[in-house]
Amino acid sequence: MACILENSNDKSRKTRLIYRCNLSLSQFNIYKDCLVDTGLLEMARREDGVEIFGTTDKGKEFLTDYRKIKSVMDEMRI
Repeated sequence: MACILENSNDKSRKTRLIYRCNLSLSQFNIYKDCLVDTGLLEMARREDGVEIFGTTDKGKEFLTDYRKIKSVMDEMRI
């Protein structure tokens, strides 16, 4: 989920996110629905029908907290 949010900071297409996060389409759809429902990710549709995803301000706050927690956990590994 963090990978999707990190790669959506500059507005991304679904295909790019699936590729960059190494997800199947079904995995992406599950995570996308959760992220959109919680307000961390927003989806827009271009005139040609392509879905574009962007990280919301709430999603950016989540990423900041996630990175802090991940850093602490990485330091705990010996």
